Amino acid sequence: MGATNCPETPRQRMIGMMYLVLTAMLALNVSKDILSAFVVVDETLTISNLNAEKTIEANYTAIAKQTAILGVEKVGDAASRAERLQQASKELIAYIDQTRTDLLDFADKGALTEDGKPKTAKDIESKDNSSNSSNFFINQSRAEQLKLEIQKYRNTILGLVDPEQRDQISQFLGLDTEGDFFNNDGDKETWERHNFDGMILIATVTLMNKLIGEVKNAESTILSIILNSIGAEDFKFNTIKGRAIPKSEIVFEGENYQADIIVAAYDSKQTPEVYYKIGIDSLPENQIESATRLEGDSGLVQLELRSSVGDHKYAGVIKVKKPDGTDGFYHFANKYTVIQPTATIAAERMNVLYAGIENPLSVSASVPQEKLSVSVAGCNTVKSGSSWNVTVPASLIGREVTATVTANTDGSSRSMGTTNFRVKRVPDPYVEIGAGIRGGRKTKVELMANPAVFAKMPEDFVYELRWRVMSYRVIFVIRGTEEAPVAVQGGAFSDALKSRINSAPSGTSIYFEDIRIQSPAGERTLGGIGVRLR
Repeated sequence: MGATNCPETPRQRMIGMMYLVLTAMLALNVSKDILSAFVVVDETLTISNLNAEKTIEANYTAIAKQTAILGVEKVGDAASRAERLQQASKELIAYIDQTRTDLLDFADKGALTEDGKPKTAKDIESKDNSSNSSNFFINQSRAEQLKLEIQKYRNTILGLVDPEQRDQISQFLGLDTEGDFFNNDGDKETWERHNFDGMILIATVTLMNKLIGEVKNAESTILSIILNSIGAEDFKFNTIKGRAIPKSEIVFEGENYQADIIVAAYDSKQTPEVYYKIGIDSLPENQIESATRLEGDSGLVQLELRSSVGDHKYAGVIKVKKPDGTDGFYHFANKYTVIQPTATIAAERMNVLYAGIENPLSVSASVPQEKLSVSVAGCNTVKSGSSWNVTVPASLIGREVTATVTANTDGSSRSMGTTNFRVKRVPDPYVEIGAGIRGGRKTKVELMANPAVFAKMPEDFVYELRWRVMSYRVIFVIRGTEEAPVAVQGGAFSDALKSRINSAPSGTSIYFEDIRIQSPAGERTLGGIGVRLR
């Protein structure tokens, strides 16, 4: 396969996008949530690297099979180059792994957990420490040594391909340590300082995983070229499949979904006819006339879609000429998710839930809302529209609870992060008579124009919470003498209370006391307010 058929791979695009996101996150305050995001990205890279390893091993196996079938005379050179590629890749990955181990020994009290297992990103204790990482890589020149090993590896594997192809292949190979690198002020800097100076430990560990991914991607690129250097007519396949290879299965709103549609292990000089439809799981051959046809070149057809936020799927069929001149049909299908770019900023010290009432929680994550669930231990959590209402029992007042966000994708559940909340008692409301009387000198007319007692939450209380007045009593003090109190049920003035107010002389002090109120937050008894008749 020529270098013109080696565009930037989906893995390179995915890893590049992830690391850009990480770099942007470092420009923000390093909160606990951001550190947790690094853990998620590191885990994603680990899974991606394992998947790449499976593909690489399959290609080495394919070369071994061709050597057995076609003989050393035809395949020996390719097999020898593949062996050297495999050895060089293993050595560089081992070097990166050892560098990661040495870093954790230096910066995080060892590379092993208490039970003797290698630390993962989530096990790192000093995730946000930047001084140790810089000292290790910059002051001890470990970044310079790593750079030399990467350059040695690039030169070695580029020496395994046709000299006329090397310049073009080098552009897609990754592991670039010689390009132009700039700091936040736009000044040029070395590869070493650009990647390691001032970086927090969790970011540096994630970068180690990213470098391993780039090594695997470079190995896969060169291995594919070696594999395709064996004559296509010599391969003996018993099946042939159509493949849809997406640049990424997650797309930010406003961007285009892109995928390469290819026929695996087929003549690259023959451009197939490709048909597709949106929203279906399969496209039967007898329905291709109603589908959309894609044009291509040199055996490669590119699919580009613009879609709204949410999950999407498509299916199609590839029509090519078989060696015997008949038409062959090969089906493909795929799915992808469009997400809206979002950022959530929260004041960490204000994470509060109030006991006894519904506390609405909103969640922003890199998966669609309909795939998320929220749980809070010991609490009742109910989905409501695009948010979750959490009701905390009074028994948890003064304690902390943890909200856990889980994503349910591809038939499995995965934790997306946790947040701790302090549980507080709902503050007492204030009491007023009618529309705003809270004490002072009032006329009978003013009192009788507002014949009810209300309990209201302060304006800075952000929740919708209404209190119902159950009962209260009213004491009249006339010329220094306290008269028998008037008991009132409900919030409105009773007829007896109205009569007492109307008959009271000027200067009478009226006290509203023992005000019993009720709401979802429970029952309470408040003090009261007093007025003096004018």
